[in-house]
Amino acid sequence: MQKKLNSKNSIGRPKTFEKNEVLKLAMQHFWEHGYTASSLDDLLLVMGIKKSSFYSTFKSKKELFSNCLALYRKESLDYLELTKKEIGPKGTMLFLTTNTIEELRNTGKVKGCLLVNSGKECYNKYEDLSHQITVEFNFMQKLFIGFVEEAKELGEITNPKEAKIIAGRYMNTLNGLIITIQAGATQELIDDVVESLKEILE
Repeated sequence: MQKKLNSKNSIGRPKTFEKNEVLKLAMQHFWEHGYTASSLDDLLLVMGIKKSSFYSTFKSKKELFSNCLALYRKESLDYLELTKKEIGPKGTMLFLTTNTIEELRNTGKVKGCLLVNSGKECYNKYEDLSHQITVEFNFMQKLFIGFVEEAKELGEITNPKEAKIIAGRYMNTLNGLIITIQAGATQELIDDVVESLKEILE
């Protein structure tokens, strides 16, 4: 005869969940609200999990955020590599510019780069997170250097400067565009920054 399940055994069991799915939800919340302003209660609500499940998986808000930064890097890499296959390295870098403008038109705001946003917030405040953000940002910089080198080989970029310099100027100007938009700049100034980005990748 089949043994009956003891109902007491199921009481208090943490709700099972897919770690990557709840990480994506948490990442979006951090991206929208920042690290400090994201309370644990808000995160639990967004992620749809109980506190017991949270602590058994992530241990702390800081560890959760660390996981989200790693996920952001992975998703950004996958997205950029896929886009590069479709429109080439230079096309991908220019697409990030037009995509930023499109986001502004569609939503009225621009979220920007999670790494840059977090870097401003965590610098000299959360040492471990600041170090990870630096590592992740350097990874992205190397990725764009590779994009520029590939674009040069393909003849898409004829700028004689080193790929490292071009990639650095591109990233700084792109982030400058985002900050300019977030500050409520005029369309004329936004267009001027966009033109600068195009000139960098000539």
